[in-house]
Amino acid sequence: MSCRIVHLSNSYRSGDVEKWIKYLTSEKKVQELAFLCDDFQHEFYPVSLYGWGLNLPSGIFSCRTLQSLEFTNYGIRFHRPFHHCHNLKTLKLYYCDIRTETLEAIVSSCDFMEHLSVCSSTSSLKQVRIFSQTVKTVELESLDLEGIYLSTQSLGALVLHSMKFPAKSLVIHAPNLRVFTATRKPITKNPYNFTRPSKQTKIAEILEYCTHLLTPVNYKASDPMEDPNLFKNLRELTIDLDLNDRREMLILCIVLQRCLSLHQLEINIEESRSQIEEATRDYSSVNSRLPYPETKLWEQRELCDCITFTLRQVSIKGFNGKDGEMEFPRHLITKGAKLERLEIWCNHDWSSEGGKATLGLLSLPRSSIDVSILLKPPPNLLVVLEDGSQP
Repeated sequence: MSCRIVHLSNSYRSGDVEKWIKYLTSEKKVQELAFLCDDFQHEFYPVSLYGWGLNLPSGIFSCRTLQSLEFTNYGIRFHRPFHHCHNLKTLKLYYCDIRTETLEAIVSSCDFMEHLSVCSSTSSLKQVRIFSQTVKTVELESLDLEGIYLSTQSLGALVLHSMKFPAKSLVIHAPNLRVFTATRKPITKNPYNFTRPSKQTKIAEILEYCTHLLTPVNYKASDPMEDPNLFKNLRELTIDLDLNDRREMLILCIVLQRCLSLHQLEINIEESRSQIEEATRDYSSVNSRLPYPETKLWEQRELCDCITFTLRQVSIKGFNGKDGEMEFPRHLITKGAKLERLEIWCNHDWSSEGGKATLGLLSLPRSSIDVSILLKPPPNLLVVLEDGSQP
C-alpha cells in the first residue's frame, strides 16, 4: 500500500529509481510513494546548477492506484512524468529544485489533486501559482518568493510557515477557506536556512493585505482574483502577532471583524523586535492612514461578531503578562459569550509581576458560563494560589 525509499544518487543515474517506480505501480499497485535522495543534500546547489534532475518517462506516475507522491532532495526539471495523473491527490516536495512553470504544469496535469506541500525550494521557484478547482490544502514553508497567486474554489486550508515574499504580492481567491495558518517558525528542520527569521515576511503585513487594510476607501481590485473578504468563512486561525504592539493589535481586531464564523483561534506572541529591526522599520505610511489608540483598544471598538457568537477555543502562547498582552484575554473573558476554553501558555521569562497580573484573569466576571481558563506556567515554574491549589 505504501513504500518509502531512501537511496543514493547513483541509484537514480543507474536507472534503478525508474525500475522501482514501474514495479511498485504496475505490480504492487501502491497508493503512496516517497523518495529521498540521501546524498543529494550535500551537493544540492552544484547538482542543481549542472542540470541533474528527475528525468523520467512521460506519465510514469499515471497509475490508477497511486494517490500520494513525496520527493525530498530532488531536482524536478520537467512535468512530463506527471502527465495524466488523474488519481494523484497528494504531492509533497521537500528541498527540491523546481521552476515556477514546472510546478504550475504539474498541478494542472493532476486533475484531482487535493493536497500540495512545497518546502525549502531553491531560488528557481520565483512564484507559486495555483489555478485549480480541486486543491483543498496548500502548505508552503521556507520559500523566498516574488509572489503567491491562488485561485481555487475548493481551497479549505492554507498554511504559510517561515515565508519571505512581498505581502502585497499575495493574491488569494478562496471563498471557501476554512483554515488559515501564518507563522514565522519553521515546522520542519531546514539545513539550508533559506529564510532567516529576521528576513521573513511579518505576519502582520500579510494580514494587512489579506484584509485590504492598506488599500484606499474607493479602491477597486485590478485583479479579478482578489477576494474582498478572505476570512468570511474561516473556522480556524493560527498566527504570530505581538500583542504589545498597538498596530498589530488593531490589525487583529480588524481581522476578527472580518471573521464571521471563527471557532478556534491560536496566537503565538512573537519576541520583541531587535533594536536594529525596530530602527529600520518604516511605519510612517501606515500610521498616516490608521488611527492607533494608545490605550484600551478593545474597549473603544465595537464588539466583533465572532467573539460574541461563534468563538469557542482560544490559545495564546508566549504570554508574559505585560499590560498590552492583558487587554485581549480580558476582552475575551468578559465578552466571549460562547467561549468554552481559553489557554494561556506563559513564556519562559515570565516575571513575578506578570504572573500576578495573569492570575488576576481568573477573578474576572465571565460572559460564558461554560468557559474553562487554563493558565500554563513555564515548565520550570510552579505556581501556587493563595488557597494552595495550582492553576
